[in-house]
Parts: sequence; C-alpha cells; structure tokens
Amino acid sequence: MIRSAFRSFVLSLMLVLPLTACGDENGDAGAVSAARTFYDIVLKARSSGVPDDELRAELRPVISPDLDSLIAQAAEAERRHTERTNNEEPPYLQGDIFSSLFEGATGYEIGPCVDAGENGETSLRCDVMLVHDAENEPVQWTDRVVLAGRGGPEDRLWLVDNIEYGGDWDFAPKGSLKDSLRAVIAEEE
Repeated sequence: MIRSAFRSFVLSLMLVLPLTACGDENGDAGAVSAARTFYDIVLKARSSGVPDDELRAELRPVISPDLDSLIAQAAEAERRHTERTNNEEPPYLQGDIFSSLFEGATGYEIGPCVDAGENGETSLRCDVMLVHDAENEPVQWTDRVVLAGRGGPEDRLWLVDNIEYGGDWDFAPKGSLKDSLRAVIAEEE
C-alpha cells in the first residue's frame, strides 16, 4: 500500500515532466529553472526555522529582495526573542518554513505556472508537487511558489517571491511564507 501510493505519486510526476521540461504555459522556462534552483537549495539544506546567514547567502541569488529582507528581519526578531527570554522559549518559527510540512519535503516537481501579475507586475504562480518520503508512508501535497520577474522578455530574471502553503492536514501552516515572516517580525516590534 505504501509503495503503491508512492508509485502513483511518481507516475503523476512523470506525466507532468514533459510539460515542465518545455517551460511554463507563458513560455518562460527561466521561471521553472529558478523554482528548481530554489527547491534544490532548500531540500539540500534541510533547515529548521528562519534560515541562518549561510543559507540566506545561498538563497539570495534566487529570491526577491523583498523576501530576503523579510527573512533578515524575521531572523533579527528571532534573535531579540531569544535574548529577551534568555533562550527559555522556543523560536516563533520551527520546522521547514519553505513548505507546508514541518519535516519538509524530500522530493518535488514543478507543475504548471499561471500569470499572477497584478497592476502591471510580472509574476507567475507555479504549483509545486511535494513529497516527504517517510519510512512508514509518504506524504504528498501541493504548495505554490510565486515568482517575480525582473527585466524585459528577452533578459527576464525570475526570483522566488513567496510560498503559498497548500497542506490541508491539522497543524499545517496557513497562508504564506511572507505571512509567517511578517507575524514573527510583528511579535518583536
């Protein structure tokens, strides 16, 4: 049963692969590439809570300046919280903040992307099918990565700007990564 569920997930990913290999529906493979680079870094790091300076430096080339700034502000808020409580309280954010599952993902595939731009913004929202392959049973879910485009159509640079959580189980985070970071910042203002 466990292997069967995982095989079904892998087969569904194989159906999506031909679509993502050609880029998103807007013809911009750069967005899919940026999302893959981001998830490769995040899955390799297996971090918990707000990223440290080393992980932030690694993520900086693939995340938007706005997201980078929020992560830095949240890290500072966590530092103040630790100092104020003499390290007697846990951090505000724990577990993998880049996905809906506390333990994080062990695999992913970028799905279809749609235009998400508002007020003239160049933005895409891509489904990301994630899996955590636990010993007893794999967990599967879909989050959405929001990418902001910079530059013109010929030289567009895509940067991860947000993660919209899609987990539907008890205790899954709701909202988005930016919402979570802003909540931490507000706690220590």
